[in-house]
Amino acid sequence: MAALADLKATAELYIKWDPNPATRGAIQNMLDEGRTDDLSSVLSKRLKFGTAGLRAKMGPGYNRMNDLVVLQTTQGLALYLEKQFGAAAAHEKGVAIGYDHRANDSLSSKKFGAIASAVLLSRGFKVYLVEKDGFAATPIVAFCTLEKSCAAGIMVTASHNPKEDDGYKVYWDNGAQIVPPHDSGIASCILEALEPWEAYGTSFPTDDSIRNHPNCVDPTDEISPKYFKKASDTLCFYPQLHEKWGDELKVVYTAMHGVGNMWCLRSFEAFQLSPYYPVKRQCDPDPTFPTVAFPNPEEGEGALQLAFEEAERVGASIVLANDPDADRLAVAERGAAGRGWKVFNGNEIGILLGHWMWRNHVAQGGKGGGGRCDALQHRVQQNAEGHGRQGRLSVRRHDDRF
Repeated sequence: MAALADLKATAELYIKWDPNPATRGAIQNMLDEGRTDDLSSVLSKRLKFGTAGLRAKMGPGYNRMNDLVVLQTTQGLALYLEKQFGAAAAHEKGVAIGYDHRANDSLSSKKFGAIASAVLLSRGFKVYLVEKDGFAATPIVAFCTLEKSCAAGIMVTASHNPKEDDGYKVYWDNGAQIVPPHDSGIASCILEALEPWEAYGTSFPTDDSIRNHPNCVDPTDEISPKYFKKASDTLCFYPQLHEKWGDELKVVYTAMHGVGNMWCLRSFEAFQLSPYYPVKRQCDPDPTFPTVAFPNPEEGEGALQLAFEEAERVGASIVLANDPDADRLAVAERGAAGRGWKVFNGNEIGILLGHWMWRNHVAQGGKGGGGRCDALQHRVQQNAEGHGRQGRLSVRRHDDRF
């Protein structure tokens, strides 16, 4: 009986705190109908916050991604940043926030990003809300965190997970995803800040009080050009040859129904590369992911089937693919006649990039990015030692630090 009473009290508290009528109503229905097993399944355990942040199915309850869980997580993050930097410094440094296109009924990445913004603004933080282009790619948010000297960054995305999921990634002031002990520190602070500090409201995505708040800035017009200029200035070694290469090399690109296409187009433009051939059925953001059950380009030929079909149609020899939030890269090359496609794994891509960077580092007399090459080699070696020759290393553009 005590356990049942505790479960009922937990449900009543959830209903009191949840600002979303739909998820709040779902818990209320379970309570009214005496569905204790359902209540226990969604309320007995909380999502565990780790170095990858949070990731789970969208829905009601403490072990799902929803408005209340995002609210509580952001309050905990705010508290942790204040402890780490001091409240005044943390507020002044601020937090960069971006979100992808995922949505499920009343829940969406856009709304979660707005909730995180509302929590931080109410606490006195500056917020850099990267949203002018509709959705942000994860590398842009990480770059914004670094470029604006933020205390942290938040990216709302479930990356390459199924359409039912959403997630919440946290970046530290160095522009990289958090590492221990920050993960456990944030997790502890979340538990200290479960009760909403104030009634933030229920219409976050359309609430002009967030976008018009004096401490809320959309830095897209400033950050995006800097990102691509820094990339091309640092990593574009032979721009004079790109037109020639464009005549000889055809590239197909897929965004896996994610946000990558608009950013990849700008990357090709910044490097003065000939335009690629997009997989049109997969290049617009679509939260239903209609052509892939599991939108992870690293899964290989199954996930890349439409890209291969487009490559056959246009005679392309290279396929590039991003995952939905555009921080994973897959590469495939057409083999010799009758040999099909070679899909490179993460270690192989890392080795190719490392070789290219080192080659140009030497060719330019030690000025071509050797530090990045050393870091990449170290990552590949660590991965190989930990997982054997078949281990994979995901290549993420924001890890480069330019």
